[in-house]
Amino acid sequence: MGWWWNTSLNPEKLPAQTPSPAPTEDSKLTPSAHLKPSSRDEPAEAELQAFLRGVEDGNNNPQSSHSPPSSLSTTLPTPNLTSTNTPSTLSPSSTSNAETSETSSNISPEFLYPTTMSCRSAFDYAFFCQSFGGQWVNVYRYGELRSCSEHWSDFWFCMRTRSYPDEEKAKMIADRYRKKAVKYKTGPSSEDVWDVRTEPVRDAFQGDLRAVEQEMMRAAMEREKAAKEL
Repeated sequence: MGWWWNTSLNPEKLPAQTPSPAPTEDSKLTPSAHLKPSSRDEPAEAELQAFLRGVEDGNNNPQSSHSPPSSLSTTLPTPNLTSTNTPSTLSPSSTSNAETSETSSNISPEFLYPTTMSCRSAFDYAFFCQSFGGQWVNVYRYGELRSCSEHWSDFWFCMRTRSYPDEEKAKMIADRYRKKAVKYKTGPSSEDVWDVRTEPVRDAFQGDLRAVEQEMMRAAMEREKAAKEL
């Protein structure tokens, strides 16, 4: 085993040693600079500074933040106002709306009467009129029991009109309201019972109201005193 230590190394077979790189500025820094831990406030401070810079840039250039890029304005297609897909005639819905507006603007007597009637409301009126509460209202208003045939007639008329077309149905309902207006508006009214006031009321509340009140209280006290003496 003596040959193990007697062998000499050949310098030609040894690998060439690479020169060590020159120390840079980063390597010259002290280890404490690399190992310095970052505090929790530094990221928040950085975000705050970035936000403030963005706000300042927006205030300095308000148009740049709101105006769209020029490339978008050049690439957007212009709408074709004269489209060939638009029909030349009005749709049925627009035509009906135009007719409705024309009818509502007409104030002639023929167009002032309602053209619709609720069968549910007509039934409720007739049913209530025939009940005890309805007749109690008739006694309170008119001083007597009243017939409910007019309300039932309105209900059955409304039920009959449901089988007619809309145009004919509207004419029938308007004609019925016209006949009722002629019947009731040209008949007796409250003016047959009370005279119409032709002059406004004058000097209704005048004088010393406090003195009148005191006089009434004094008279009431005298009556009570006289009642106790008896």
